[in-house]
Amino acid sequence: MIPMKGRLQPYLLASLLLVLVLIVTACAAPAGPAASDSGAAMADDGEEMAGRPLPDDAAEEQVIRYVTRNFSRMNPASEGGFGRPFVSHIWMTLFLRDYEHHPQPWLATGYDVSDDGLTYTIHIHPDAIWSDGSAVTAQDVKVYWEYAVSPECIGCRMFNYSAIKLIEGIQPVVDGEADEISGLVAVDDKTLEITLVAPKPIIIDTLANYNTAIVKLDDILEGGEMWAADGTARVNGPFKVKVWDPDTQEYEVEQNPMWWGDRKPYIERIIGQASADENVSFIMWQNDEVDIAHWLTNIREPLRADNPESFTLIPYATNFFYTLNTSLPPFDDINVRRALVHAVDWDLAIEAAWEGARSDRVMKTHLTPEIQCYKADNWPDFGYNPELAKEELAASKYGGPEDLPKIRITTNGQSPNYIRTAEIMMEMWKNNLGITNVEMRPGRIDAWGQEGEEVQVLRRSSGAVIPDSGEWMNGFYQRLGDPARQINIVDEDLGALVDEMALYSSADPEYCDFVQEVESRILGHYYLLPMIWDLYEYNTKPWIVGFDTNVDNNWTSLLDMYVAKR
Repeated sequence: MIPMKGRLQPYLLASLLLVLVLIVTACAAPAGPAASDSGAAMADDGEEMAGRPLPDDAAEEQVIRYVTRNFSRMNPASEGGFGRPFVSHIWMTLFLRDYEHHPQPWLATGYDVSDDGLTYTIHIHPDAIWSDGSAVTAQDVKVYWEYAVSPECIGCRMFNYSAIKLIEGIQPVVDGEADEISGLVAVDDKTLEITLVAPKPIIIDTLANYNTAIVKLDDILEGGEMWAADGTARVNGPFKVKVWDPDTQEYEVEQNPMWWGDRKPYIERIIGQASADENVSFIMWQNDEVDIAHWLTNIREPLRADNPESFTLIPYATNFFYTLNTSLPPFDDINVRRALVHAVDWDLAIEAAWEGARSDRVMKTHLTPEIQCYKADNWPDFGYNPELAKEELAASKYGGPEDLPKIRITTNGQSPNYIRTAEIMMEMWKNNLGITNVEMRPGRIDAWGQEGEEVQVLRRSSGAVIPDSGEWMNGFYQRLGDPARQINIVDEDLGALVDEMALYSSADPEYCDFVQEVESRILGHYYLLPMIWDLYEYNTKPWIVGFDTNVDNNWTSLLDMYVAKR
């Protein structure tokens, strides 16, 4: 069995050495629960786990109050927002990545891989149980994943990952034509065999991603849309949901008393507090009403000078941008899309909108400089060129600004940076192209009321949740034809190139050539208005001890974090 690897080096160096990170998976001390013969520290079937003595400097109350932009319904398969810090500690993934992206044992103790790289045998922890005392089995994993890639799982993301697409027999299940995936076999209760149609070493990285976390399928089928809201759903991790209800804005998780691992967490509860207005959440921080904060705007910049030790960089490459709804006029015409990009001086716009804080992070490609295969200037014809923009608008079917339909913009949040970027875009479109029939409304799309379906420009973000450049490009390609994201671009040749890219490993000499060609082709559709390559960070109060995170935005050290006395 292949053991798992430990922490080696800082994030930027790890990003440059991504090839080694993804193909090597060996290690000494696992981050997850160790196998136990005696089970002395663990919960026996049907018994609660004994307590864990607190450190001498720990506070009596072990509660974390966490503030961020918003929360969605708790569901690992569809999670893509701000529940990521702890969702994999409620419903566990087979592996859990550390700060340098190395997968560590979590629900699984390790794996074997065949000589041809096609068959992975996953060993589920022998002590793993659900919170009702029943064993976590390989069959649980198999049936839940079959559901998670099927049409029944609305909004689920598991099939978006290239390694998952290579599981033998998965496509008929995705298409709704079959119920079982032939490449998933429960060999016995604690052994899962995964067969691929082509080698893909990144499969283990994928099985550390929160979208692959294991849920008890019966709970979903019986609970409906709100299956996780009231805390009755079974879990297999050290925490459980107490209440998670976006309708009532109540978000709280607590210790799972039936946690089977070798050590109980110190933290007793985590209370989530949603604040769309980051000015409000910053006041909460200043008043010590929260312990951990996640901000996406310049609101955090004063802290950088006054309290730099509060920052923890999330090792996560990410982009902020506005997408263009190509199903709605005028963005059904690529000449209009090109003209609006070329009419904006993006360096100047970002300098002003972000007040100098992101001047060196202007988004000019999808891949960020920290990630493998980055190539500067890989966006065809990108750059400020007002004369070209005028020619492109004239060449569009609209012929000029007079006949353009109204352009509606939503910032998808109250960030002053997003709002100011939109205002600058609008001003430059007016000055350089004569376009004036444009309106921007801060907030989410519902700020437009009945006009919501007519909004063509929406603020979005994307990150490399699996630290692999080809995987990230695969994700961007998925956006092009995703009706939920209002981008309706069909490029069959690009799709074939993406499928071919998926067959390569990051260690292959041709890998970056494929990645860069895919990126160039995607950006050549001009389906977005760029903003920044962002740096995601958490801010923690000094009394939060042992905090660490990973590329998933997961609090990987949650088992050992604690609240110290103030």
